[in-house]
Amino acid sequence: MDALSAHDDLSVPIQPLRVTVVTIVTTASAQRLVDELRREAMRVEVATAAVLDRPPVDPVYVISLDPAFARLLADRFVTWAQADVHAGLIGIVEDGSPADNEVLLAAGFDDVVPAPFSARELVARVRAVHRRVHWKGMSNGRMRFGDLTLDLYGRELWIAGKTVSLTSIELAVLRELIKARGRPLSRTELLDLAWGESDLEVSERAVDNVILRLRRKLPRPELIETVRSVGFRLAATAATSPTP
Repeated sequence: MDALSAHDDLSVPIQPLRVTVVTIVTTASAQRLVDELRREAMRVEVATAAVLDRPPVDPVYVISLDPAFARLLADRFVTWAQADVHAGLIGIVEDGSPADNEVLLAAGFDDVVPAPFSARELVARVRAVHRRVHWKGMSNGRMRFGDLTLDLYGRELWIAGKTVSLTSIELAVLRELIKARGRPLSRTELLDLAWGESDLEVSERAVDNVILRLRRKLPRPELIETVRSVGFRLAATAATSPTP
């Protein structure tokens, strides 16, 4: 197997999707990961854990690590990814269990690809996270629902004079709740709308994790209501002012 290089590069078409693969331990699976992404004409850089020493520069980072490092570094990667470009994070846990994957999702990773992974699934998940990072569905990049203002470009929520920084998947879920205008969305609907790929194996537990993180970040956690046997919605009390 050829050794991975932090400077490994490939000539690709103009403005390709840029992704960095961070390998904590170089494995055959990590090399295959790089090869599969490059076959899709993506611009792939390879890095080590030293990437944490500088701000992120690419929109998507795929982090390949073992269970021990998953638990040790999950929070640090999420905090790091929210600086500057607000990068999207996809985790791959080598020889990991569903519980190890859950650690990354609970920490704030946008997605986790179960290992061993299929090439089709891997590429689809990278593209889905890239779309969320660069989603610009409003002309001015902002969505409003009462006291809530969501900045889609800056990936921030403004509420009650406070600014709340969001990961790309938190933004995607909150975006869909705002678009629903108080109508409840089921977990399945949120998976399809926010994750963007209905055929990918992401469990409904991932939705619960994101809702939990959003409630912890909001100055008024009760603004996201649980609708029994249905799903989640924004509370009517959030719409205290007219929406433009």
